[in-house]
Amino acid sequence: MPFPSRSPLDARSGEPAQPGSLIVVEDGDILMRRGLPQYAPSAQVHVIEAAQSLEDFRLGRGPGALESAESRADRAMTTFRVRTGEGDVDVWQVAVTYMVELWATRYSGDRPTVFDPAPPPPSPFTPVSPMRLEKISRESHRLVLDAGRRLDRAQQGTDDLDLARVQHAMHEAAGLLRAEMGALSMPLWVLICCYCAQVQAETLRLRRASTPAAGNA
Repeated sequence: MPFPSRSPLDARSGEPAQPGSLIVVEDGDILMRRGLPQYAPSAQVHVIEAAQSLEDFRLGRGPGALESAESRADRAMTTFRVRTGEGDVDVWQVAVTYMVELWATRYSGDRPTVFDPAPPPPSPFTPVSPMRLEKISRESHRLVLDAGRRLDRAQQGTDDLDLARVQHAMHEAAGLLRAEMGALSMPLWVLICCYCAQVQAETLRLRRASTPAAGNA
């Protein structure tokens, strides 16, 4: 299905990102801007709870777990729409499903997932759904994961150039998603990509912390 076209006008710093938006345009360092969880803290809680329920479903704990994941994801979508002032149901479904899936990888990192049950259509979590960000823009998906890896390295202090590359990847991913789906303003797409990259970076950090160092083997 076609997505709504993007707004032809770009707001300036200090202004709403687009008419009716509660997102304020900020210049400069992306990582220093007000983050998506600050605009909608309860939506982030719903995303995390949806990821936990999705993992329960994948561990074989029944269809009720899937229903819980879908319900909590729906709450996250509604809350993001209200708290950001920007809303298109289909676009937020794509974004929230992606956020939930990223969070869910945090819980499944220590086990093989190839035999996990796949939610049946029309669940947004079914792998064959066309409303998956990684299918709509595979390059944006790659850029978000790359930004997460670079952010993780930057936080370890291993490469002074990584933070600049992180922000470039976030901005490029946001631009591609806006071109593909529109509806949300560019500043909000940047916040979404920044949030997803930060989730990925934290997941990588936690996995590293739970794995014995090679030198200790």
